[in-house]
Amino acid sequence: MNRTLLPTLFGVFVSLLTIWAIHSYVLVNSCLAKGGDYDYPNGQCLLENDTIYQHDSTSIIMVFYVIIGFSISFLVSYLIRKLIKI
Repeated sequence: MNRTLLPTLFGVFVSLLTIWAIHSYVLVNSCLAKGGDYDYPNGQCLLENDTIYQHDSTSIIMVFYVIIGFSISFLVSYLIRKLIKI
């Protein structure tokens, strides 16, 4: 097995957990702060009067997720490689 595979996989796993935490903080908490209920299967915020709240900067958030994901994945895998000297 390739010796650099495990640090890369661990970096991807850490970046996915980070994106999940950021997503929960940004979208779900803003929905709950508006008095809505977040529908996880559909990824929508349902307000009290059955309207769907759309976050204004959804495309910007997606670009931010990609940048954060690549950055954290690279940084974690780099640090692990340096730590175990691969």
